[in-house]
Amino acid sequence: MRIICWGTILGILCWATGVTADCPVADELARTKGLSAALSAYLGCAVNQNDDESQLYLAHVYMTGQENVAQNRQRALLFYHLSAENGNATAMVELARLLIELDNDDKTRGEITSYLEKIQGQFQNNFENSFKGELLHPYALLMLANEAPESKWFYLSRQKSDSRSAQLLKNYQIDAAKKKQVMRTATLWKQRKMVDMAREVFSVSEFNDFYRTLYPETGLPNAFTRAQAVEKLKSRIESR
Repeated sequence: MRIICWGTILGILCWATGVTADCPVADELARTKGLSAALSAYLGCAVNQNDDESQLYLAHVYMTGQENVAQNRQRALLFYHLSAENGNATAMVELARLLIELDNDDKTRGEITSYLEKIQGQFQNNFENSFKGELLHPYALLMLANEAPESKWFYLSRQKSDSRSAQLLKNYQIDAAKKKQVMRTATLWKQRKMVDMAREVFSVSEFNDFYRTLYPETGLPNAFTRAQAVEKLKSRIESR
C-alpha cells in the first residue's frame, strides 16, 4: 500500500469496542501499557500507512473517549472521514450519522464548517493522492455503504458492508433534485477510487492507457474497450 505524504496533517491531529485496528505494534502496546501509550503507534498506522481499520478505531476512540484519551468529535470526524475515503463501510455509516447529528443542531453545525476549512487547507496542494478533504453527503455515504460488496473490488478497505446502512438509507428524507445530485457525486467518487487503484497497481504506461480509455480526449469512451480496461484492473488487483 502506498505511503501517502500527509503534509502538515499532524497539526490537525494535535488539536489539544467493537472496533479493532490492524496495527500489531500498537495493539501490543495498548495491551501491555495502555491505550494512551499506544496512541502514537495507532496514528502512525492511520496516517503514514493509510490503514482504514486503524483510522476507524481512532475515530471510535475519539468519539467515545477512552482511558486517558479525551473525547474529541473533530478528531473523530477526521478519522471517520479518512477511513470512509478508503471505502470502509462502517466508517461511512458512522460518518453519515455524525454529520447528521452535527447538522441537526444549530450549536454544532459550525463544527462541520470548521473541520472542512482545516482539512481542505491541508490537502489543496497535495498531488500525491486525489483526496482533497471534501465530505460526501450523508445520503451518498449510506448509499455507498449499502452497495453490494462484490461491486467494491477496487476499494482499499476489506470492510465493504455494514448491515445498518439499508435501514438508515430507507429512513433518510431527501428531495428528488438533491438525491439526483448526491447520486452523481457518489458515482464520481467511485470513479475516482477506481482511478486511484489503477495508479496504484499499473505501471505508468499502463495507467496512462487505462486513463485514456476511460476518459478519451474527444468523444465518449468505447463501451467494449472500457469494459476490457476495467476487467484488466480487476484482475490485477485480485492477483496482488
